[in-house]
Amino acid sequence: MITREGLYATSDTLGAMGDAIEDFLTDAGYSQLQASSAANKIVLHISDNLGGCQNYMPKECEDAPKATSFLHELTGVIAQALLTIQCFSAQAEIISQEITEHLRRVFKGNNFYIPNGAARNSFDRNARIFSDYKQGMTHRELARKYGNSIQWIYQIIAAERKKNKERRDMKQGQI
Repeated sequence: MITREGLYATSDTLGAMGDAIEDFLTDAGYSQLQASSAANKIVLHISDNLGGCQNYMPKECEDAPKATSFLHELTGVIAQALLTIQCFSAQAEIISQEITEHLRRVFKGNNFYIPNGAARNSFDRNARIFSDYKQGMTHRELARKYGNSIQWIYQIIAAERKKNKERRDMKQGQI
């Protein structure tokens, strides 16, 4: 499963949306695990279905017809994601409207860009970069191969190391 940790690497907006959705669902009485899982699935669904364009979150629903249209699309995409989760499927229509309204209140008045499929692409790319690094490629070679700056390659490798360390620490804590 893709986590919002990876989404932050590609889009602060997607990560912030995921956090807002998770907070909303937790406040609505769902468990942390249910809320987190649903937020991840919803954010990925938003990226896959609405990604690739600039959007505006209206302050009030009547403010802008184009923005209101975006809110309707967003509600539909959220409902589609919720329908695939058993504990949410019966109330998907209602919850999707509530989540959309919550997101509108959190992001009201802001323009933002939703990347298209960014999370999956960056996770795969980062894993390949780290694997190539572990097999002996230099930072300069990786930068050339993946079309990134050397500094960005350093950041990706540092983030992957940190992630791997956290996974090891969690496994050791569970044993």
